[in-house]
Formats: sequence, structure tokens, C-alpha cells
Amino acid sequence: MNRKKSNRAGKPVGRVVPRLIRIYIDGSGARPDGMGSGFAWFREDTKSKHVERCDRLTNNQAEYRAFIAALESASKGAQIEILTDSQVVAYQFNGAYKVKDPSLETLLSKVHDLIRKNSLTVTIKWIRREQNPAGKLI
Repeated sequence: MNRKKSNRAGKPVGRVVPRLIRIYIDGSGARPDGMGSGFAWFREDTKSKHVERCDRLTNNQAEYRAFIAALESASKGAQIEILTDSQVVAYQFNGAYKVKDPSLETLLSKVHDLIRKNSLTVTIKWIRREQNPAGKLI
């Protein structure tokens, strides 16, 4: 006889499937004087946000720093969809673009380390700049 396990309330017991957390990320590179760069993320479900100023970043470095900060904010085992207007970051993470810049290679490696260490499930999707609320934060 095939019986499903249940708790005392009669509800099925088993693996809880985490709900999808949607986080928008964006970064902004420095002006010619090296100042003014930063990054931000915006979490859709809780409306929480994070903005950080960090001078001397290129645009792609700032985008990756936003990605890392978003992953650091997630709890272990979370299922996350990252939405970014950076085609470079989205396509490098998905393997469609090669990473040629050593500084970006280091940042992408940190992304993968966080995913592994925190047992995260992460997908990334490229969106148009106008669709990215994180861009309005920086």
C-alpha cells in the first residue's frame, strides 16, 4: 500500500519548495575622475533595497558587486531570480560570453562561491534598463 506521510493535522510532510525571490540589480561605473560609482539591489517581494557607493569601479565591476550583494542578502537554500540590465553580467553568468577581464573573473568566481556555500538556486535574466527599479536607486 502506497501511503503518503502526513503530520498530525493531516497535511503532507516532505520537502518544502522555496518560493522564488526576485531581485533587481544595477551598477554604475565611475566618472573619469574615478568617483561616483556604486551599485544597488531591490527585492520585489519585501521591497527591501540596498545602495552602496564605492569609487573607482568600472560599470561591469559595479554590476557584479550588486549581484554579490544581492546574493549575500539571501537566506541559505533560497531560490533567486536576478534581473539585470547588464547583458555582460547576465551572459557571462549563463556562459554565453567568455570572461576576459581578470577582475570580472574574480567577481564571477565569488558569485559561484556564494551560490555553492549557501546552497542557492540562481537564475539570471537580462531586462531593459527601463524595467529595472534598482537603476533608480543609484
